Amino acid sequence: MNHKPLSTAAVFAVGILTLSGCAGSPAAGPSSTGETGEIKSIFFANPLPSYPDWATADTCFRDATAKYGIDGKTSGPTGLSVDNQFVLDRITQSIAQQPDAIIMVPIVPAQYEPLMKQAKSKGIRVVTLNTGDSTTTQDFTIGTEYSKMGAAVAQAIGKRGGQQNVGIITNAPGGVGDVIINALKENLPENVKAVTTAYDNGDPNKTADTVTAMLKANPEINLVYSWQGTAVGGITASIKEQGLVGKTVGVVNDLTPQVQDGINDGTLYGTSKQDFCAMTTKTVENLVKLSKGEEVPANTDTGTTFVTKENLAEALASGTATK
Repeated sequence: MNHKPLSTAAVFAVGILTLSGCAGSPAAGPSSTGETGEIKSIFFANPLPSYPDWATADTCFRDATAKYGIDGKTSGPTGLSVDNQFVLDRITQSIAQQPDAIIMVPIVPAQYEPLMKQAKSKGIRVVTLNTGDSTTTQDFTIGTEYSKMGAAVAQAIGKRGGQQNVGIITNAPGGVGDVIINALKENLPENVKAVTTAYDNGDPNKTADTVTAMLKANPEINLVYSWQGTAVGGITASIKEQGLVGKTVGVVNDLTPQVQDGINDGTLYGTSKQDFCAMTTKTVENLVKLSKGEEVPANTDTGTTFVTKENLAEALASGTATK
């Protein structure tokens, strides 16, 4: 299956997430331990550090490396537009500096595999986040299993009650979007119908117009879904501009302050919260285990939580949300 991920301006962020090339369900068997050796340094190539959830990933990465006394360095593009070449260049520079491990988020898997092989040839361990089975060179992968997320979103939409006619916003055909959307369509309850899919090219500046055009062409739609973290503003803006608050709602990805506002004002019904902190925390923990000769899973699903107004306060109190 094909991925985030990806992420796309922040398609990858969410998915974002957003955001690699394929997101399947790789075997959960143990990763080969390979050569052992103390982990003293790790480089994290963050695809979108300005996006709240990837900022959380950075924070938790630093906390985890500090806990183990590891020199943890992180770098990524500024702003909310993914700059894949910038990330690839940082990884190339890091390989030359030879850290003990590099964490990557393969936005375009074919472009990352050569760098992963180059790193491994120098004895550098490689970990991928949200990569599924889109790459094979890594020591292990950690992140959201998007097929499970899509199925969970379908069930959550069905719980609204009444007929739910869904319009889907994604960046383009294929990729992580298809993994999530296909899983959603395959698990629709009887009261949920997928009406149409529209594409915004992963550009948050185009999302509002894309949603508006879709709703005007399909007035029966009463729920707009997107897995893209940066589609939130466009979805809520379109709903408000067309006077559809209370009639049409959005379902989105991640639990940023903007999403919290949308849930509270009624423009959003709910959101899938990915655990970005667990992604980087578990990565550091597993690298330490590998360095001691222990086995770790080849794939770890960090899961999602569906948050609505009903459990928003609980999610905030438990630290589930992005601050």
